[in-house]
Amino acid sequence: MPDFTLEPKHTLVVGMTGSGKTTFCNRYLLNTAPACRFVFDDLNRVWPRLNVKPCYTDRDVELALPQRWVIFNHERMFPLVGFQSRQGITTPAHAAFRWFCSFIFTASQRGPGSKIVVNPEIWRFCTADSIPPEFAMLAQAGRELGIELVLDTQRPETLNPSVTGAITELVCFKLTSPEALRTVRDLGADREAVAALPLGSFISYNRLSGATLTGRVF
Repeated sequence: MPDFTLEPKHTLVVGMTGSGKTTFCNRYLLNTAPACRFVFDDLNRVWPRLNVKPCYTDRDVELALPQRWVIFNHERMFPLVGFQSRQGITTPAHAAFRWFCSFIFTASQRGPGSKIVVNPEIWRFCTADSIPPEFAMLAQAGRELGIELVLDTQRPETLNPSVTGAITELVCFKLTSPEALRTVRDLGADREAVAALPLGSFISYNRLSGATLTGRVF
């Protein structure tokens, strides 16, 4: 059920390992009340910390929808053993990611309200030259369905322009890589300020209004 009055909002959370980005995303999930939360959690970074039962099959994700928490781990539905790669899909995680993105887009058409979609370490599935079409659909055509992306990565320099071009909020934790720092500078961040951040602290940049916000998660 499309709602063209919803404002688009996509958040990119960047930072080196251990800087606080996973904690930030988990708290964001807990402190919002959308129609549904969708999390691709093949790295098991979300459900153990939030104590939310993960979904392992297509039936599980359907049954989880009324609870407003759909946290998907692919290990049973897309096992490594017996997996056959094909063009554009190289691993079980890639196949699962594309399937889950398609499910989210379809499920989001069933009712109004905002839907938060969290994808940890998005660089694993998107490169500067390619992006799964199912994910591109979420990023570029999800506005009228209330889809809000919350993506985190320690390698922003590898992201596809289709991703970075859709970002409205950039949340920077500490980065040290010159390539990563150049990328966040190009997205509107203060490179020196980001490099100087202590672990656990962040600077948030609203790319629409130009406003900034500082904070810390530990």
